Amino acid sequence: MVSKSGIVGLVSGLAVVLFAVSMAGDESAGYVKTIATVDESGFSQSCVEVGCYAPSVANVKVGSIVIMTNTDPTGVHTFTSGTVNGFTPEPDGMFDSSVLMSGDAFEHEFSSTGTYDYYCMLHTWMTGKIIVS
Repeated sequence: MVSKSGIVGLVSGLAVVLFAVSMAGDESAGYVKTIATVDESGFSQSCVEVGCYAPSVANVKVGSIVIMTNTDPTGVHTFTSGTVNGFTPEPDGMFDSSVLMSGDAFEHEFSSTGTYDYYCMLHTWMTGKIIVS
């Protein structure tokens, strides 16, 4: 006969395993939960070809909260949803971090699948894409 404590232990162990598998599944699928700015991306457009945000294309699981952080020690930046036409910003109003000083962060929950473009309102050459699935 199995004791109550044995059943509780088995259920607890199973919960830990399922949690670990679910977390590993997110990582193996390439999902990210953080996006950062590239150093000195506000001073130079040299990051355009490789991406001024890291990653420049982020795959996100629907329902995830993404933390967008200005890690550039040399400048202020934004994470603003929308596109840039030439150098003219076209925000779409989905999210806007406002100006972030170095080290500041902004969080946004992606509750719908889709592809979301974003850019830096201060440095319009800085663009990125978030793909939510």
